Amino acid sequence: MSMRSRRRSAKAAGAIPLLVTGTSQQTLDWVGQHADGWLTYPEATHHAAGPQRLAGKIQAWRRLIPDGGFRPHVTNEWLDLVEDPNHPRTPLNGGYTLRTGRHGLIDLLGEWQRAGMNHAALGIQFSQRPAAEVLQELAEYVLPLFPSHDGPVPAQVRW
Repeated sequence: MSMRSRRRSAKAAGAIPLLVTGTSQQTLDWVGQHADGWLTYPEATHHAAGPQRLAGKIQAWRRLIPDGGFRPHVTNEWLDLVEDPNHPRTPLNGGYTLRTGRHGLIDLLGEWQRAGMNHAALGIQFSQRPAAEVLQELAEYVLPLFPSHDGPVPAQVRW
């Protein structure tokens, strides 16, 4: 039985999906053949060229998925969300943290979405504002613009 066949039968039995981070020193072809999803570095997030490079990376990977089926792409950003909603996207810490207002974040998430990215992880531990304020702003102004994917229909509970 091939590795792919074993993975398919394991998935049918409820195996945990394989989300590859970066390339894990594997070729892009290997990631296309074996990953159930891919988490990559977001490229530069303070200007549109970064999401454009990310789009090329995602398209190249998806062309290598043997069955052409959907596989999610994930990326992340360390975020310092400032109070001024119009503060421009500004790189900090060598580009590893993005300081921006909510409009800059909304623009970035839209660029990522158009690039083919499906899930974003936003780390707020470097934010200068209290976490509760940042989370409130994200919940009120940002998340409604990027609704979650539909999930499976919940099983009926029979009492």
